[in-house]
Amino acid sequence: MAASGSHVEVVEVPTEYSAVSNAALITDFRVKNGKLRPRQKRAAANKLKLAFVGNWKMQCGIATYSENLFPHVAKHFGDFKMFIEKNGAPTSPINIVGDTLVPPEKIVSCWQRGGPLTELADAIKEYDPDVVWIQHEFGIWPNARHWLALMSQLDDYHVIVTMHSVFHHRDKTIVEACMPEIIVHLEGAKTVLQVEKGISSPVHVMPHGCAPVTDTSRLWNFYKSGHTFMQFGFGFRYKGWEKCIRAVAILRDKYPDVFFTGLFSESAFSAVDHQVYYDELMRLVDELGVKDNVAIIRGYQSDTALDSYMRTNQVVVFPYVSHPAHEVFGASGAARLAMSKMSPVITTTVNHFSDLPTLKADSPEEIADALDQMFSNTLARKAQVEKQVEYLSENTWEKIALRHVKLFEGTGDE
Repeated sequence: MAASGSHVEVVEVPTEYSAVSNAALITDFRVKNGKLRPRQKRAAANKLKLAFVGNWKMQCGIATYSENLFPHVAKHFGDFKMFIEKNGAPTSPINIVGDTLVPPEKIVSCWQRGGPLTELADAIKEYDPDVVWIQHEFGIWPNARHWLALMSQLDDYHVIVTMHSVFHHRDKTIVEACMPEIIVHLEGAKTVLQVEKGISSPVHVMPHGCAPVTDTSRLWNFYKSGHTFMQFGFGFRYKGWEKCIRAVAILRDKYPDVFFTGLFSESAFSAVDHQVYYDELMRLVDELGVKDNVAIIRGYQSDTALDSYMRTNQVVVFPYVSHPAHEVFGASGAARLAMSKMSPVITTTVNHFSDLPTLKADSPEEIADALDQMFSNTLARKAQVEKQVEYLSENTWEKIALRHVKLFEGTGDE
């Protein structure tokens, strides 16, 4: 029997739940369309309905993550529906999931970044899924009021949130504390949430997935130099672009043909910051006298173009900076992509790369030393690439997807 105010609804308890106590029937079950249903259904994935919530087919690392992982997860479920951010300029047709064209009604564009999320909550309720899987990053969900209201509206559902960035910041705790169940990529992120912030919800550590090595060939060296390296990503200060420029200045005497290519992507949400930072970097190029050794290319690069750059350059570098006041616990999909191109990858020691077998170098001098080693030592280069390939094979998208499926089924607890 379910009661609300003066309204009384009589519901038959199925035989399968006859051993469940009255208290558990009230707390662990809900009534939907006159039937009693568990709040968290434990069953094989092919018996479950999955609701995916996130941004999709956008120039964003989180969207790219979802585009790689979700198709491998979705194929295990009996049914799925995607509830995606409204996007007027998708990077490709939104109803292509992996290599499958899905019916348009499976893709629901129903929420706007920073806006109220009532439309999203109502759409999920109408679908009535067994599992709601949300991709979270603070830039995508910037308003705590709307997020808290969404979590309240979805209280009857099994909600699991993948947090792609975890910070020490106490102000973010009000958003994290209302998440019923959380997935993070690093043990350090779990420690911050549970030990430092006292989050009581279950927190599971799932590695970031990796693209497999599909082509080991290198492209013709159109640079006409054996001493080339590159960096790619959004043009934000924490990505430390100036370190690569300074490394060029250090290496130029030994390698006059050393060349750095920076693929400097820009977001419409941060156009002013990108412009100011780009101007500073170009002034640094002038000051160091390396105008013939550096190219900073602005704008979005297609997957094909990015692949071409990585298969032509000798080394890929990610010189990220970690500020003590803004330390972030997340995983780099870009570094994993670079590793799949059979190039040695150099990273700093920030959390983004703590789980990767990359060459670690923090200062411009250390980066220059690591580049020198990769340029001059064939055996060291080969050994580095082999370590990276081994890691990729152990953490493919398919393998990481299976770990998610087991968690959603209730048969795994990472």
